[in-house]
Amino acid sequence: MYIILQIGDDPAYVILGQQSQLVFQGWVWQLFTSMFVHFDILHILFNMFALYYFGRLNEAHFSDSQYFAIYFGSGLLGNVMSLFLLGPTDLSGGASGAIFGLVGSYVAIARKAQHMGVALVYAAIIFIESSGEGVNIFAHLFGLVGGLVLGLYFANRQTRQYSTGYSVTT
Repeated sequence: MYIILQIGDDPAYVILGQQSQLVFQGWVWQLFTSMFVHFDILHILFNMFALYYFGRLNEAHFSDSQYFAIYFGSGLLGNVMSLFLLGPTDLSGGASGAIFGLVGSYVAIARKAQHMGVALVYAAIIFIESSGEGVNIFAHLFGLVGGLVLGLYFANRQTRQYSTGYSVTT
C-alpha cells in the first residue's frame, strides 16, 4: 500500500486517506482504507514496529477473530470519532488508532507489569508527538479506548467460559 501511495502521490492519498467531508459525501471506504495509509517511511516503520510488538502480546491472549475485532474495531472507532473532531478537509491516515487499540487491549489483559512499561512509553511518546500539527490525536485516543473496552469484554468472556463434563464412577 505504501508503494502504491508513493507512486500515486496526492490523488491516491485523497482517495484512500480520510477526509470528513468526503466520507459524508459517500466515500465511506475511507474509514477502512485510511488505516493502511502512511505519509512517510518513519510513519510506517514506527507503526510496523508497534504492530509487531503489541500484536505478538495480544496474539498470545486472544483468538484470531477477537484480535481481528480489536484491531479493526479500534481503528474504525478512532476514524469515526475523527469525522466529528477533525476539520472537514483534514487528511488522516495511519494504523495508529488500531495499534493503540492493541495497547488498550493489552492493558486490559495484563496481570503483571512485565510489558506494561513498554506500553506506557509507547503511548506517552505518541501522545507527546500528537501535540504537533498533522497528527490525529483523536484516532489514537479513541483507538486506545476501543481496544481497552474490547479487550476487557473478550477477557471477561474467556474467564466465564466453562465446560461441563460428566464422569461415571462404579
